[in-house]
Amino acid sequence: MNHFNFNFYDAFDFDDDTLMFVFQVATAVIAEEESNNQGRRTEYRGSILCHNIVNRNRKKGELRLYNDYFAENPKFTESQFRRRFRISLCPFL
Repeated sequence: MNHFNFNFYDAFDFDDDTLMFVFQVATAVIAEEESNNQGRRTEYRGSILCHNIVNRNRKKGELRLYNDYFAENPKFTESQFRRRFRISLCPFL
């Protein structure tokens, strides 16, 4: 038997009634699963399933950046800002 010419549908003799029964059973199983999962909290919280959300404390980072470079008494100098971000500090002031 040549494996490349094997047809799955020819291997099994399904009539229309059998296919309809299989479709109805599959539909009933899916409906029951959906009803069981209603109200249950899932791990899905974003655009990617099971993707963990990492809290990066963006507000604290923004405050730290401001205090490090833009406050009245910055922690780093203008030359250090230029070295790190490769842009002049003047447009931001």
